[in-house]
Amino acid sequence: FLIGYCAIVKNRKAYFVLLFTSVFVVNAGYVFLALSKTLPEALLANRISYLGAVFLPLFMLLIIMDECRIKCSRILCSCLIIASVVVFFIAATPGYNTLYYRDVTLIFVDGGAKLIKSYGPLHRIYYIYLATYFLLMIAVIAISWAKHSHRFSKLAVNLLVLVLGNILVWF
Repeated sequence: FLIGYCAIVKNRKAYFVLLFTSVFVVNAGYVFLALSKTLPEALLANRISYLGAVFLPLFMLLIIMDECRIKCSRILCSCLIIASVVVFFIAATPGYNTLYYRDVTLIFVDGGAKLIKSYGPLHRIYYIYLATYFLLMIAVIAISWAKHSHRFSKLAVNLLVLVLGNILVWF
């Protein structure tokens, strides 16, 4: 999608480029994880996946806000970016402490590596993070609907449905 979007679309929107870049990073992390031979390699690949994953909801929200013609103030945008970075650093701690994953082991299934994890006390933060973004997306669409004569942006609603699907998969 990243290559296709950049090669085909002439009037590219920065948020879509960032979204597709995040998806690429997540998927690259999953590929690296599957190819890992050791636990440290697998944990690094897991960190790469989380690097993309924590920014996906941010970019989805910004796209929905843009489609709904709701401005994101610099303060709000800065807070959202800081929250994403903090969540990434929390998610990147496995291998260094037991706060995010209490225990993690590497197994091999059909030639591919897989992490077996037991979640630590800070893992709930990621679920709260995702739920907060989903609620923000719903709020943006509701505010837009109320402000713009009860009309929905089709793209915003489609993106919201995709986000809901992603969140359901993550849960």
